[in-house]
Amino acid sequence: MAGIGVGRRVVLPVITCAALALGCAMAGCGAPHQAGSRAETLVSKQSAGSPRTATAAMTATGQPRYFADIVLASGSVAGTGPLQIRSSATGALVPRQPSVYALAIVAYGNGSRLMIARQAGDGCTSRLYRAALSEDGRLGRLSRVGPVVRGLVTSVAADSSGSLIGYFAGACSKSASGYLAVLSTRTGHTRRWTGVAVYGSAGTLATGTALSMSATGRLLAFTGAGSRATAQRVWVLRTSAAAGPIARRVRTVISKPAAGPALSSVVLSPDGKSFYLCTVATKGAVSAHRTVTQTAVITARRTSDGTSTSTLAKLTATGVTFLGQGFGCPMAMTPNGRYLLAPYRLHYGASTTVPPLVSAAVIAISGPARRTISFQLPGSAGMSVADGITAAW
Repeated sequence: MAGIGVGRRVVLPVITCAALALGCAMAGCGAPHQAGSRAETLVSKQSAGSPRTATAAMTATGQPRYFADIVLASGSVAGTGPLQIRSSATGALVPRQPSVYALAIVAYGNGSRLMIARQAGDGCTSRLYRAALSEDGRLGRLSRVGPVVRGLVTSVAADSSGSLIGYFAGACSKSASGYLAVLSTRTGHTRRWTGVAVYGSAGTLATGTALSMSATGRLLAFTGAGSRATAQRVWVLRTSAAAGPIARRVRTVISKPAAGPALSSVVLSPDGKSFYLCTVATKGAVSAHRTVTQTAVITARRTSDGTSTSTLAKLTATGVTFLGQGFGCPMAMTPNGRYLLAPYRLHYGASTTVPPLVSAAVIAISGPARRTISFQLPGSAGMSVADGITAAW
């Protein structure tokens, strides 16, 4: 699989009608929620006025009862998509879905709280919000966090309490570079590292997706490519590092040829001493008349030097078509560090009106236990076709 940060494409800077139609096709909503509404109105349609404020409990095995995802679509602008809440047991949508469009999402705490990035209006700015999931999976009121973010957020991460928030933000101009930032909600201070090439913009490090933060808030990890794009890498960065050019602050822990298996996503363990890497290898050349086989391999590695300590899973996706080739392996980890959710296959039907099917593995970190869940994304809506997700658990 060529390229880094698979499964997500961005065209700046405003939300298209096709992308909005896609979310309505999925959620069965009426007029979709428009980004940039006043904070006081940012309430899940179903939870407005609801007295049920208790947060979602965990199962006996230590898994959050629900996970969230954002549907990504071809032609979707700014990377925005409908936010969905699903059962961790089956992958099924909860009965009452939020009417919320988002750029990026992460779970924190015990998995019942979400940090959500959304486009602010139609301009090249974003906002961060907190929200809780109720016992029946309803998304609660969205409350603003921090100041307006310059640029469009492409990935977000948080510590265990949600008091430290990391995010990539892309500029809306090819001549300007994006940046990585960490916001402390306790002090209100934001630290930035510049020179991030987000989706083809200027910069020395090509990245912008798959950002992960340790539960302690001390370390960030992400995948991407250097300025020459001859290699793909996994980098780590201490959140205490001085602000400035990102290339001078990061440490490379893995470097692989750009032509090899794609370093699709990385997640840090809660203490930051290890991380989990999903690489995706493609066998065959995809075309309009041929399918390929993709194999996602998830390994546990030491953060100190990137050395592999074990292989957690090998996940094979057969019959991958052109539309699904860039799906990748957008992993999410439970905040307690005990389980991984690894979507690895996007299967399309005979036509784009048939909802594509996602296959995802639920993997126990400490043992051989593993199960697979499947769930459908929306079918075609105008020119937009669902071709990826980002997940939070």
